[in-house]
Amino acid sequence: MRTDIEPEGIPTEMPLAAIKIETVQDYEKATVSVAELAGHIEDSAEERELEALVDAIMEWD
Repeated sequence: MRTDIEPEGIPTEMPLAAIKIETVQDYEKATVSVAELAGHIEDSAEERELEALVDAIMEWD
């Protein structure tokens, strides 16, 4: 799974990273991570990571 980290100074409402799923293994890892990150506090780094993972999964599908 490729992660392109955005530079510092990005507003908190933006994801921390742009995640690109490239293989079935990446997809499987992403779905496991989504389950682990579900339910985190709003506006946290974990929530932004969750959003980036969900976006990557939606693109893959």
